[in-house]
Amino acid sequence: MSTRVDHVPRVLVLGSSGFIGSRVVASLAGSGGAHVVALSRKPPARLRNNNATIATADISVPGSLSPFLRDTDVVIHAASYVGSEPRLAQEINEAGTGHVVEQCRRAGVARLIYVSTCSVYGSGPHRGILESEAGYHPASVASASRAVAEQLVLGYGGEVVRPNLVFGAGDRWFVPGLLKLMKVAGGWPGDGSALLSLIGVEALGGLLSGLALAPGQPGRAFHAAYPEPVPVSFLLQNVARVCGVEYPTFLGDDERAGSALRAAGFSGHQIDLVTKDHWYSSERLWRISGREPETFGSTLGEFASSYQVPRGPARS
Repeated sequence: MSTRVDHVPRVLVLGSSGFIGSRVVASLAGSGGAHVVALSRKPPARLRNNNATIATADISVPGSLSPFLRDTDVVIHAASYVGSEPRLAQEINEAGTGHVVEQCRRAGVARLIYVSTCSVYGSGPHRGILESEAGYHPASVASASRAVAEQLVLGYGGEVVRPNLVFGAGDRWFVPGLLKLMKVAGGWPGDGSALLSLIGVEALGGLLSGLALAPGQPGRAFHAAYPEPVPVSFLLQNVARVCGVEYPTFLGDDERAGSALRAAGFSGHQIDLVTKDHWYSSERLWRISGREPETFGSTLGEFASSYQVPRGPARS
């Protein structure tokens, strides 16, 4: 990477139209500290920022990125498959990431940042662990393939960022999953005391942006979460308030709830992720990215605006 004081880094963002990637693009472009090339399979029609350009590319196609890598300083890889189809997980997360690494190598781009997940650790409980303290024990097809992708990136000397549970506008998994779980179980398994690592997607975009603009951290992994874990009971209070549902009854170890959830397609791992402790030491990324740490309590406005149920017009 150039060391000239006046050098504006060129940052390539893969998966730029996605839930996380779009926030990375917005944060980088809004900072004025980088020129952003936003790549995705289906890019948005227009990006309202002069510091960014958009283009089409597909990581599952060998050579797809090559035309855009010249003079690139950093690649942020936020293109992942999170479903349950093994073929797509292998094609996108494993082979696709392999294509990214190889094209970076050929183009001489040394800096590669991969957006992964704490789910590569598997089921907990996990309590304040550091990035180096837990091995790979993925419990799903997607997480297993992302663990493979991580190893490809770290082996290249790249960097890995692992969020746990991410909320925000456009979320199709986390809060919708909590609502479905409550509905199917007829309450909440456990006693609500579990502690979870959360982060808002806007904050996550800012952390990734800050990391990209900071000095390189070759071969290192980072947790991305608010440093203070959130009790499930407090999370559910806000879900109920914002989404207009009743605060759930805590069911303890009621096996009927577990049976109902399994019958509805929830895996034991998915249930454990939000009913047992899953929180991770996360201070290091905030420090390196130059961001002031936030808390879930300080971002309740963002949380509410992301999931607020529209109210009908008042009747006279």
